[in-house]
Amino acid sequence: MEMPIRVSRDFATKYPDASPSATECAMNLARTGDLVLGRVAAALQPFDVSPAGGLVLGILKDAGQPCPPYYISDRLIVSRATVTGVVDTLVKRGLVRREQHPTDRRMVLVHLTTAGSRMADKVRRTVHHAEAEWMGSLSEHERAQLTELLGKLQRHLA
Repeated sequence: MEMPIRVSRDFATKYPDASPSATECAMNLARTGDLVLGRVAAALQPFDVSPAGGLVLGILKDAGQPCPPYYISDRLIVSRATVTGVVDTLVKRGLVRREQHPTDRRMVLVHLTTAGSRMADKVRRTVHHAEAEWMGSLSEHERAQLTELLGKLQRHLA
C-alpha cells in the first residue's frame, strides 16, 4: 500500500480542471480517517463497544444529564437512525437506558447508567492512551500544525 497516496503523473492531463495536490490531500485524509477508525475499533474490541458507542457514552458523560437523541446525533454528525441503532445496542448491554421526557411525552431521553459511566471512563482511558502512540511519529509542533490545518479545512467544508 502506497503511503502517502499519490496521483499518477498524467493526472493533470487527464483532469485539467482538477488539482493533483487537492486530490492527494483528500485521498490521504480519507485513508488516515479509515486507519484511525480501525485503530479505535481495535482498541475498543476488548470492551465490545464500537467507536460510535464509545462516543455516545462520552457525550452522555460530558453532558452530565440525560439527553435527547437529536443532541447525541448533532455531536456525532450522524443520522438519528444511526444513533437509534447505537443506543439500542448500548441499552441491551445495560450501559444506557431510555425514558420518556418528564414534560414532553413525544420525546425520549437517553440516560447513562452507572455501568455506562464506568465504561465511558474505560473507553476514554484506553483510546487516549493509544492516541499518544498513534500520533508518536509527529512532534508536538507538528501535531499543533496538523490540528490547525484540519480546523481550517473543517471550517471551509462546514
